[in-house]
Amino acid sequence: MTDFIPGRFDAQVALVVGGAQGIGKAIGVRLAREGARLVIADIDRAMLARTQKEIRAGGGDVRTLYCDVRKKPGVDRTVAQIIRWYQRIDVMVYVAGVGKAVPFVQTDEKLWDWTLGINLRGGFLFARAVAPHMVKQRRGKLIFMASTNAWDAEAEMAPYNVSKTGLFILAKTLARELGHYGINSNALGPGLIRTRLSEPFLKNPEFMKKYQDLIPVGRVGNPEDVAGPAAFLASRDADYVNGVLLFVDGGQLA
Repeated sequence: MTDFIPGRFDAQVALVVGGAQGIGKAIGVRLAREGARLVIADIDRAMLARTQKEIRAGGGDVRTLYCDVRKKPGVDRTVAQIIRWYQRIDVMVYVAGVGKAVPFVQTDEKLWDWTLGINLRGGFLFARAVAPHMVKQRRGKLIFMASTNAWDAEAEMAPYNVSKTGLFILAKTLARELGHYGINSNALGPGLIRTRLSEPFLKNPEFMKKYQDLIPVGRVGNPEDVAGPAAFLASRDADYVNGVLLFVDGGQLA
């Protein structure tokens, strides 16, 4: 396991949206272990409670908030509550995401709106709610969970591909627009990672046969493989990194 850096985020407030499980949980655990005052926002109340208990058992400072990322009033309430608690937000990691493989000719508006609503609209709403506070404090880190699909689109994943590309372009736009306020905006592009979202693909023999030779490191990634790069982008070590899409894919796109 990658070594933690104790105290790296002392006195900093970090919000992980979609942090109750999977990649988001791994990032939250990492930030809390390194001293952040962590807030997890998610729609899964049961997993929120479980993850909060686990992080606190490890000595982490964590609070949780229920939030449907597609609904602006809930997003605004979430950010306002964090400001009431801590008077600041130093890091915002947007991880909430969904995806479903469907042939394009069978992709209906419901699937399109559901996917883009969670993956892209939610990222926009949270960034817009958080940014004014970061502008005021003249510092902040915005990290959006894109995907290798933002660069190399997969068949039968049109809504997902578009949403993840949109998140990257949002990150680049905010990097240009907010950089002079001391705000860094970047995206991560995970490849195939073991999560609940990827489970159906991992159980598909044909899919896995296709992917076996695409990942030079020879294995599927784990959520913790993404947590380290996320912590880097959230840290002062990345103060001169702005507007990038950092792939975490074992070399899949090499």
